[in-house]
Amino acid sequence: MTEAYENRIINGLLKADIGILSPEDVQARLSADVLVVCPPERSSRRDLWPCIWLLASVLQRQFTGRVLLDVGLSDELPAPIPLGSRCQFVARSEGLDGITVGLGTKHGAGVIWGDARGNSISYQELIGGHDLADPVSCAALAGYLGFSALAHAAGIPAFHGWLAKPRLDLPFSQSADLNFDELAVLGLGQVGQAFLSILFFTAGETRSHLHLLDRDIFDDENHFTQILLSDNTKSWVGEDKSEHIAKVCGPWGFTTTHEKTELDWGWKNTFQNNAIGFLGFDNMDARRMGVEGRFRWLVECGVSTDFCRPRLSWHSLPPDREIAKRFFSEDGQPEAQRESDFARSLANTPGGCGKVIFESIQASAPSLGILAAAYAMMELSNAVRSGGEVIIGGAYAWSPLLPLWRDVGPLP
Repeated sequence: MTEAYENRIINGLLKADIGILSPEDVQARLSADVLVVCPPERSSRRDLWPCIWLLASVLQRQFTGRVLLDVGLSDELPAPIPLGSRCQFVARSEGLDGITVGLGTKHGAGVIWGDARGNSISYQELIGGHDLADPVSCAALAGYLGFSALAHAAGIPAFHGWLAKPRLDLPFSQSADLNFDELAVLGLGQVGQAFLSILFFTAGETRSHLHLLDRDIFDDENHFTQILLSDNTKSWVGEDKSEHIAKVCGPWGFTTTHEKTELDWGWKNTFQNNAIGFLGFDNMDARRMGVEGRFRWLVECGVSTDFCRPRLSWHSLPPDREIAKRFFSEDGQPEAQRESDFARSLANTPGGCGKVIFESIQASAPSLGILAAAYAMMELSNAVRSGGEVIIGGAYAWSPLLPLWRDVGPLP
């Protein structure tokens, strides 16, 4: 029997040691309805619709109540997969209880609202002008607001809130109508699926070859953090990740191939030399193996497991072994793990096995995956449009919006 604390979101909130003493306490805090409000004139496919879909996809996994969409639509616009049955389009939101998240509006939205136009995003501030939101900006805003909703519900204290800014101008020109020859997505878990979801909204008319690789099968817990798994059916449980995600992406118009394999030294992609690789792995060795896979360029991202310091990082690099060794080194200090009261209580289970299981789970929230993948997609857009620069970047999801850091150019 799966314990509630094996859910990665519940696990992360219990590890945060913020006064939540049991999985039941977490579940109570995450049982609220969430209302998303967006002006109808901004809910179009070319403006904030990608943000609406990505945010709703995140919220329906982080919360167990309804996700109510007051966005001027009666049904979904084109999207990677249909939203779950708990996501409902509503014509009027007055009098509805729960958490409110505003997109492009502060009307009735309390403290959780933001905006996106062009390559800019904001928190608790509207952005002037008439630019439409870029899909990458939409994804970044969905990630920030999705984690903000989780933080408010659970009581996660703001991280370095005194450094927060009301607006970020993301360092890219545009991602909409992004075209490439061949792209491989290696690793189809949380960040791999987030990256593919954003790709749906950025890809141009020329849909080229998309290759998908993973070694694993899906289990029931995956749907809490992985947004390309239907919330309406569990038919994907037990399926090969690469085969199932290939079926999901097939209708998007790409020539899609898939491969179930354990990535090992010596693996090479079967594309021509113009292929780009996205690395969605959660370990450094697999990242280094991917760099050796004969790609023209690579982008990758990763998320932390500390909800009180929700850090994410990304890289853009050529297939250079020495750069990969520096970027993907095991020499860094592991994340500090605070021991919560709940973790200490698990030490009393027979043999302490409950505590071992609890600590071995990689806690995460889908909002973090969306935000990390947004920054990776930003770098893919930069690489395709300008030829590519070596990039190392990082940001924190909470407080919105902390300045990101990004070093450009060859390493010394």
